[in-house]
Amino acid sequence: MHGTGPADWIAVAAREAGDQPALIVHDGVVDYGTLDAQVDARASSLPQRDGEIVPVRMALDVPSIVDFFAHMRAGQCPLPVSPDGAIPDVRARSDAAVAIRTSGTSGVPKLAPLTLDNLDASITASKLRLSTSADDRWLACLPLHHIGGLSVLLRTFATSGAAVIAPFDEQLPSVIAATAPTIASMVPTMVRRLVRWDPEAAGTIGRILVGGARLAPDIAVEAHAAGASLLPSYGMTEASSQVATARSADWPDIAGYVGPALDGFTVSVSAPLGEVGVISIDGPAVFDGYAGEEPRSGPFVTSDVGRLERDGSLIVVGRRDDVVVSGGENVSLQAVEGAIREIDGVVDVAVVGVDDPEWGTAVCAMVVGTTQVDAISEAATSRLAGFERPKRWALVDAIPLLANGKPDLAAVRTAFDDPSGAPIG
Repeated sequence: MHGTGPADWIAVAAREAGDQPALIVHDGVVDYGTLDAQVDARASSLPQRDGEIVPVRMALDVPSIVDFFAHMRAGQCPLPVSPDGAIPDVRARSDAAVAIRTSGTSGVPKLAPLTLDNLDASITASKLRLSTSADDRWLACLPLHHIGGLSVLLRTFATSGAAVIAPFDEQLPSVIAATAPTIASMVPTMVRRLVRWDPEAAGTIGRILVGGARLAPDIAVEAHAAGASLLPSYGMTEASSQVATARSADWPDIAGYVGPALDGFTVSVSAPLGEVGVISIDGPAVFDGYAGEEPRSGPFVTSDVGRLERDGSLIVVGRRDDVVVSGGENVSLQAVEGAIREIDGVVDVAVVGVDDPEWGTAVCAMVVGTTQVDAISEAATSRLAGFERPKRWALVDAIPLLANGKPDLAAVRTAFDDPSGAPIG
């Protein structure tokens, strides 16, 4: 039913079920007939600049959604950007359907053009794994200028379902109660916060895809206790979103488990079966290369490391840059973070490595907690080897986050620029 692109999926739904809800917002419902008419009117007012990459501000609201799909219908390649960020000076053309900036969790963001074939393959694979239909209501609470949030709209319109548009804040539990979403997509930090705001709300959503970062065991335990149905998931902008997702909420109790690859994807690891190596992905949803760089082909070598189980399930261990050398010893920042999370009084934590004249790289931990740094540091001594223990600590009210809800590791590193190592915050 996909036609020639996402803007056409809206038109198809408008013809076949024009009075069905497309977007559910705080002050009402926008049906497919109305949404299609608004997209058409906006598209007709846009200049014909076929193939031009055009930045489009994307807030979690109806006007932004209309504007984005109108640019697509007008033949342009929209680049969704933050509603309150600077508009990038992009002077490029592309035959892609959309251009997405990578998240920039630990580096400089790049521009990844995604074609209609990429998007179609991704959405088809997602639908097969999740068995979504027109009866589903997706909770759209992720920012729309990242692939995780935008893909929620694409999956919704491809099945003629409905999307509940709601910012992620303390009002979300009441929105969930009023709109009864059947499926959602969140990062682990969002799951934790929703459970603590209102456990019943977390348990009300039919299924919650959890991706964007490793799902810490303590978050999973809290969510399951609240009755939430979690589906660990692994994906990235370069693959048009989802790559692997657990088949059911009853998944093995293995840290980093994200399930088997979706149909159409090939996931490989640069190590023998069961051993940890670099993850590579291939398939029709994988992009052809970053804007401004030479086109690529074949498997895309990611920045992530993991292992494959005999049944084909993927276990994501961390990132390649997650391992640092401190005092001549290899240290897994992910392992250090996991150990600190288990300490009583620790609510949240982010661990990074920063340049240090003595250690080469100093392991640093930023912690949100209900106890003092000295107590947390002392508790860490029984859980970590001497070379693994953080050399600097920071006690803060909240871990800085990117717009997509992931920890802003660059901001965390900046907080440790003071070489004194004294606790801050």
